[in-house]
Amino acid sequence: MVENVEVKLSNLTKVFWPKYGYTKGDMIDYYITIYPYIKDFLQDRPLSLKIYPDGINGDFFFQKNTPDHAPDWLSTVPIYSRHRKESINWVLINKLSDLLWIINRASIELHCWFSTINQLERPTFAVFDLDPGDHSGFVELKEVALLIKELLNELKLKSYLKTSGQSGLHIYIPVKNIYNYRQIKKFLKAVAELVVKVKPELATIEWRKNKREGRVYIDYRQNGRAKTLPSPYSLRPTKNASISTPLAWGELHSKFRPADFNLSNITQRLAHKGDLWSDFLKTKQELPYILIN
Repeated sequence: MVENVEVKLSNLTKVFWPKYGYTKGDMIDYYITIYPYIKDFLQDRPLSLKIYPDGINGDFFFQKNTPDHAPDWLSTVPIYSRHRKESINWVLINKLSDLLWIINRASIELHCWFSTINQLERPTFAVFDLDPGDHSGFVELKEVALLIKELLNELKLKSYLKTSGQSGLHIYIPVKNIYNYRQIKKFLKAVAELVVKVKPELATIEWRKNKREGRVYIDYRQNGRAKTLPSPYSLRPTKNASISTPLAWGELHSKFRPADFNLSNITQRLAHKGDLWSDFLKTKQELPYILIN
């Protein structure tokens, strides 16, 4: 029993990460441990699920609409889809039992909206998603991230950094939820274009992969209604169970790879570093008027 409801857990010994032998039970234990660090971030944010019934090497499928067999106590919200011209019943993680039900369905990752159900059209943060190119590695990726950080500093905007959990980096800028997605995207595009102007040989905003010429891709287009990214501390379906991990900006000057932060060491890192995003939701910033209108 969790929060006075029965959450049935199944197949706890099934191996989900064959290389290291991590099981579904290990995944559930991890999310129970990490829940106090992520619960406020996830609160009232619709989630899309990517379900791996047989672990990371098996088939997977996406799910946005809550299945009919979901329990009555599960937190959900119907949201009209302009694309599908019908409502989608999105799942929420507003309590531990919600999280356990979702994870027990083998949804390894927690992909959530940029806005909450309180103001769906007004995100509470803006995000740069940085991906290395064919001819650029993590060194170049860090250089682009630091350049973006420098520009945001000039604009007097506080930014937060995390690994994507795979090969990239995510830069989050918390904002007052007074801007719509169009304004957020316009601001991010202006900053990204300036980075490309300063370092055209290093960075690009070209969304077509065959046009990027191997440069670091600054993706600002992910900021949109119903778009999702992995939450802080979300597990990823990589061979070593890597985790989308908050970083201190100074860590970009040290040698590490995103895969270095994983199921084997994340709790030790938290004990040593603390929660680097502890004030994230308390940070509410205004964007430069000239860059959003």
